[in-house]
Amino acid sequence: MGWSNNRTSRFPGLTPHSPAGPGQTAKVADSANLSQKPVISLILPVLNEAPILAGALSGLPRTPDLEIILVDGGSTDATREVAAGFPHIRWLTAPRGRGVQMNAGARVARGDFFIFLHIDTVLTTDHLAALRQAAFDPRVGAGAFELRLTPPTPFLRFIAWGANWRCRLFRLPYGDQAIFVRRDLFFALRGFAHRHPEDLDLVVRLRHLTRLRLLTPPVSSSGSRWLQHGNLRTSGYHWLYLARHLAERRLTRRWPMMGQLYSGGDDQGATAPALTKNSP
Repeated sequence: MGWSNNRTSRFPGLTPHSPAGPGQTAKVADSANLSQKPVISLILPVLNEAPILAGALSGLPRTPDLEIILVDGGSTDATREVAAGFPHIRWLTAPRGRGVQMNAGARVARGDFFIFLHIDTVLTTDHLAALRQAAFDPRVGAGAFELRLTPPTPFLRFIAWGANWRCRLFRLPYGDQAIFVRRDLFFALRGFAHRHPEDLDLVVRLRHLTRLRLLTPPVSSSGSRWLQHGNLRTSGYHWLYLARHLAERRLTRRWPMMGQLYSGGDDQGATAPALTKNSP
Protein backbone atom coordinates (compact mmCIF):
# COMPACT_ATOMS: atom_id res chain seq x y z
CA MET A 1 0.00 0.00 0.00
CA GLY A 2 1.71 3.20 -1.13
CA TRP A 3 1.60 6.82 -0.21
CA SER A 4 -0.14 9.29 -2.44
CA ASN A 5 1.89 11.90 -4.24
CA ASN A 6 -1.15 14.19 -4.40
CA ARG A 7 -0.44 17.18 -2.18
CA THR A 8 -3.99 17.87 -1.06
CA SER A 9 -4.44 19.42 2.36
CA ARG A 10 -5.57 17.10 5.11
CA PHE A 11 -6.73 20.02 7.26
CA PRO A 12 -9.86 22.05 6.52
CA GLY A 13 -8.88 25.62 5.74
CA LEU A 14 -5.26 24.80 4.99
CA THR A 15 -3.77 24.69 1.53
CA PRO A 16 -0.54 22.99 0.46
CA HIS A 17 2.60 25.06 0.17
CA SER A 18 5.53 24.85 -2.20
CA PRO A 19 8.98 24.07 -0.74
CA ALA A 20 10.58 27.29 -1.93
CA GLY A 21 9.61 30.78 -0.93
CA PRO A 22 10.66 34.36 -0.33
CA GLY A 23 13.73 35.07 1.72
CA GLN A 24 15.41 31.74 0.98
CA THR A 25 19.18 32.11 1.15
CA ALA A 26 20.31 28.56 1.76
CA LYS A 27 22.68 27.00 -0.72
CA VAL A 28 22.10 23.42 -1.79
CA ALA A 29 24.67 20.92 -2.95
CA ASP A 30 22.46 18.02 -3.94
CA SER A 31 23.79 14.77 -5.33
CA ALA A 32 20.63 12.80 -4.53
CA ASN A 33 18.27 11.56 -7.20
CA LEU A 34 15.43 14.09 -7.50
CA SER A 35 13.36 12.08 -9.99
CA GLN A 36 11.12 10.47 -7.35
CA LYS A 37 9.30 12.66 -4.88
CA PRO A 38 9.76 11.28 -1.35
CA VAL A 39 6.99 11.03 1.17
CA ILE A 40 9.09 11.75 4.27
CA SER A 41 11.71 14.47 4.55
CA LEU A 42 14.13 13.93 7.43
CA ILE A 43 15.78 17.24 8.39
CA LEU A 44 18.93 17.06 10.50
CA PRO A 45 20.61 20.28 11.78
CA VAL A 46 24.32 19.95 12.57
CA LEU A 47 27.20 22.09 13.79
CA ASN A 48 30.73 20.75 14.28
CA GLU A 49 29.56 17.14 14.57
CA ALA A 50 32.43 15.47 12.70
CA PRO A 51 33.37 13.01 15.50
CA ILE A 52 29.89 11.44 15.61
CA LEU A 53 28.44 12.30 12.21
CA ALA A 54 29.53 9.20 10.30
CA GLY A 55 28.00 6.89 12.88
CA ALA A 56 24.78 8.88 12.97
CA LEU A 57 24.36 9.01 9.18
CA SER A 58 25.27 5.40 8.60
CA GLY A 59 22.56 4.35 11.03
CA LEU A 60 19.76 6.21 9.24
CA PRO A 61 17.34 4.19 7.09
CA ARG A 62 17.64 4.22 3.29
CA THR A 63 14.26 3.78 1.67
CA PRO A 64 12.78 5.10 -1.60
CA ASP A 65 10.17 7.23 0.18
CA LEU A 66 12.70 9.02 2.40
CA GLU A 67 14.93 12.00 1.69
CA ILE A 68 17.55 13.10 4.22
CA ILE A 69 18.56 16.76 4.38
CA LEU A 70 21.61 17.70 6.41
CA VAL A 71 21.63 21.41 7.33
CA ASP A 72 24.99 22.71 8.48
CA GLY A 73 25.16 25.91 10.50
CA GLY A 74 28.73 26.83 9.58
CA SER A 75 30.85 23.99 10.93
CA THR A 76 34.57 24.66 11.24
CA ASP A 77 35.59 21.03 11.66
CA ALA A 78 35.42 18.16 9.17
CA THR A 79 31.62 17.89 9.20
CA ARG A 80 31.27 18.57 5.48
CA GLU A 81 34.05 16.13 4.56
CA VAL A 82 32.35 13.40 6.59
CA ALA A 83 28.97 14.14 5.01
CA ALA A 84 30.52 13.91 1.54
CA GLY A 85 30.90 10.18 2.15
CA PHE A 86 27.11 9.84 2.05
CA PRO A 87 26.12 10.95 -1.48
CA HIS A 88 22.44 10.04 -0.99
CA ILE A 89 22.12 12.76 1.65
CA ARG A 90 21.33 16.32 0.59
CA TRP A 91 23.67 18.98 1.98
CA LEU A 92 22.48 22.45 2.90
CA THR A 93 24.23 25.43 4.46
CA ALA A 94 22.31 27.99 6.53
CA PRO A 95 23.02 30.57 9.24
CA ARG A 96 23.76 29.10 12.63
CA GLY A 97 20.82 28.32 14.89
CA ARG A 98 18.75 25.16 15.17
CA GLY A 99 15.47 26.88 14.29
CA VAL A 100 17.06 28.72 11.36
CA GLN A 101 18.66 25.54 10.06
CA MET A 102 15.51 23.42 10.33
CA ASN A 103 13.48 26.11 8.56
CA ALA A 104 16.07 26.17 5.76
CA GLY A 105 15.76 22.41 5.37
CA ALA A 106 11.96 22.57 5.32
CA ARG A 107 11.96 25.21 2.58
CA VAL A 108 13.70 22.87 0.14
CA ALA A 109 12.18 19.60 1.40
CA ARG A 110 9.93 17.71 -1.02
CA GLY A 111 8.11 15.35 1.31
CA ASP A 112 4.54 15.45 2.56
CA PHE A 113 5.76 14.80 6.10
CA PHE A 114 8.69 16.49 7.86
CA ILE A 115 10.56 14.84 10.71
CA PHE A 116 13.15 16.89 12.60
CA LEU A 117 15.94 14.82 14.11
CA HIS A 118 18.69 15.69 16.57
CA ILE A 119 22.11 14.27 15.78
CA ASP A 120 22.13 12.21 19.01
CA THR A 121 18.69 10.66 18.45
CA VAL A 122 18.48 7.33 16.64
CA LEU A 123 15.83 6.76 13.99
CA THR A 124 15.30 3.27 12.54
CA THR A 125 13.14 1.60 9.92
CA ASP A 126 10.68 0.67 12.68
CA HIS A 127 10.12 4.36 13.40
CA LEU A 128 9.56 5.08 9.72
CA ALA A 129 7.04 2.25 9.55
CA ALA A 130 5.13 3.73 12.50
CA LEU A 131 5.16 7.14 10.84
CA ARG A 132 3.89 5.75 7.54
CA GLN A 133 1.04 4.03 9.34
CA ALA A 134 0.12 7.23 11.21
CA ALA A 135 0.11 9.17 7.96
CA PHE A 136 -2.85 7.15 6.69
CA ASP A 137 -4.91 8.62 9.54
CA PRO A 138 -6.05 12.09 8.39
CA ARG A 139 -6.43 13.15 12.02
CA VAL A 140 -2.68 12.87 12.62
CA GLY A 141 -1.16 16.26 11.88
CA ALA A 142 1.91 16.19 14.10
CA GLY A 143 3.52 14.35 16.95
CA ALA A 144 6.67 12.72 18.23
CA PHE A 145 7.98 9.40 19.47
CA GLU A 146 8.24 8.05 22.96
CA LEU A 147 11.69 8.58 24.47
CA ARG A 148 14.38 6.21 25.66
CA LEU A 149 17.59 7.70 27.10
CA THR A 150 20.98 6.00 26.85
CA PRO A 151 22.82 4.62 28.67
CA PRO A 152 19.83 3.05 30.43
CA THR A 153 20.80 3.96 34.00
CA PRO A 154 18.02 3.79 36.61
CA PHE A 155 17.77 7.59 36.78
CA LEU A 156 17.70 8.05 33.00
CA ARG A 157 15.00 5.39 32.72
CA PHE A 158 13.02 7.38 35.29
CA ILE A 159 13.56 10.63 33.34
CA ALA A 160 12.38 9.00 30.10
CA TRP A 161 9.34 7.58 31.91
CA GLY A 162 8.47 11.07 33.17
CA ALA A 163 9.00 12.61 29.71
CA ASN A 164 6.66 10.07 28.13
CA TRP A 165 3.96 10.76 30.70
CA ARG A 166 4.40 14.51 30.15
CA CYS A 167 3.68 13.88 26.47
CA ARG A 168 0.68 11.67 27.13
CA LEU A 169 -0.92 14.09 29.58
CA PHE A 170 0.06 17.49 28.18
CA ARG A 171 1.15 16.78 24.58
CA LEU A 172 4.51 18.51 25.11
CA PRO A 173 7.28 16.52 23.42
CA TYR A 174 10.77 17.95 23.10
CA GLY A 175 13.05 18.01 20.09
CA ASP A 176 14.98 14.90 21.11
CA GLN A 177 11.80 12.87 20.50
CA ALA A 178 11.91 13.33 16.70
CA ILE A 179 9.05 15.78 16.20
CA PHE A 180 7.12 15.24 12.95
CA VAL A 181 4.67 17.57 11.20
CA ARG A 182 2.61 17.39 8.03
CA ARG A 183 3.93 19.70 5.39
CA ASP A 184 0.83 21.87 4.98
CA LEU A 185 0.50 22.39 8.72
CA PHE A 186 4.16 23.31 9.13
CA PHE A 187 3.97 25.90 6.36
CA ALA A 188 0.68 27.29 7.66
CA LEU A 189 2.37 27.96 11.02
CA ARG A 190 5.45 29.33 9.22
CA GLY A 191 7.80 26.86 10.83
CA PHE A 192 10.12 27.36 13.75
CA ALA A 193 11.00 30.48 15.65
CA HIS A 194 14.64 31.50 15.38
CA ARG A 195 15.27 31.59 19.11
CA HIS A 196 15.40 28.90 21.74
CA PRO A 197 13.32 26.89 22.64
CA GLU A 198 12.25 26.57 19.02
CA ASP A 199 11.00 23.01 19.43
CA LEU A 200 8.78 23.73 22.43
CA ASP A 201 7.43 26.88 20.77
CA LEU A 202 6.37 24.92 17.67
CA VAL A 203 4.76 22.20 19.77
CA VAL A 204 2.69 24.73 21.74
CA ARG A 205 1.50 26.36 18.51
CA LEU A 206 0.70 22.98 16.98
CA ARG A 207 -1.52 22.11 19.94
CA HIS A 208 -3.91 24.89 18.89
CA LEU A 209 -4.56 23.09 15.62
CA THR A 210 -4.17 19.36 16.14
CA ARG A 211 -3.84 16.71 18.80
CA LEU A 212 -0.20 15.60 18.79
CA ARG A 213 0.21 11.85 18.45
CA LEU A 214 2.82 9.97 20.50
CA LEU A 215 4.18 7.03 18.51
CA THR A 216 6.10 3.89 19.40
CA PRO A 217 8.64 2.35 19.40
CA PRO A 218 10.61 4.85 21.50
CA VAL A 219 13.54 6.66 19.91
CA SER A 220 16.86 6.37 21.70
CA SER A 221 18.53 9.67 22.56
CA SER A 222 21.73 10.46 24.41
CA GLY A 223 21.51 11.15 28.13
CA SER A 224 24.92 12.83 28.12
CA ARG A 225 23.53 16.10 29.51
CA TRP A 226 22.46 14.36 32.70
CA LEU A 227 25.74 12.49 32.94
CA GLN A 228 27.84 15.62 32.40
CA HIS A 229 25.91 18.17 34.45
CA GLY A 230 24.22 16.03 37.09
CA ASN A 231 20.85 14.33 37.20
CA LEU A 232 18.95 16.67 39.49
CA ARG A 233 20.52 19.84 38.12
CA THR A 234 19.70 18.95 34.51
CA SER A 235 16.16 17.82 35.28
CA GLY A 236 15.48 20.92 37.36
CA TYR A 237 16.76 23.14 34.56
CA HIS A 238 14.44 21.49 32.05
CA TRP A 239 11.36 21.94 34.22
CA LEU A 240 12.21 25.55 35.03
CA TYR A 241 12.80 26.25 31.35
CA LEU A 242 9.42 24.76 30.47
CA ALA A 243 7.68 26.81 33.18
CA ARG A 244 9.42 29.99 32.04
CA HIS A 245 8.45 29.47 28.41
CA LEU A 246 4.80 28.80 29.21
CA ALA A 247 4.72 31.86 31.50
CA GLU A 248 6.21 34.04 28.76
CA ARG A 249 3.56 32.86 26.32
CA ARG A 250 0.79 33.73 28.74
CA LEU A 251 2.14 37.01 30.12
CA THR A 252 4.08 38.53 27.21
CA ARG A 253 3.94 38.88 23.42
CA ARG A 254 7.39 37.45 22.79
CA TRP A 255 6.02 34.32 21.13
CA PRO A 256 3.60 35.01 18.24
CA MET A 257 1.45 32.36 16.60
CA MET A 258 3.55 32.42 13.43
CA GLY A 259 7.14 31.19 13.15
CA GLN A 260 10.00 32.61 11.10
CA LEU A 261 10.11 30.25 8.15
CA TYR A 262 10.91 33.13 5.81
CA SER A 263 13.52 35.22 7.55
CA GLY A 264 14.52 38.72 6.58
CA GLY A 265 11.20 40.42 7.28
CA ASP A 266 9.07 38.54 4.73
CA ASP A 267 6.62 37.45 7.42
CA GLN A 268 6.07 40.96 8.73
CA GLY A 269 2.60 42.18 7.91
CA ALA A 270 1.78 39.14 5.79
CA THR A 271 -1.63 37.58 5.94
CA ALA A 272 -1.61 34.14 7.50
CA PRO A 273 -3.54 31.26 5.95
CA ALA A 274 -6.87 30.46 7.56
CA LEU A 275 -6.28 27.99 10.38
CA THR A 276 -8.91 25.51 11.45
CA LYS A 277 -8.44 23.21 14.40
CA ASN A 278 -8.09 19.56 13.48
CA SER A 279 -10.31 17.19 15.41
CA PRO A 280 -8.48 14.86 17.81
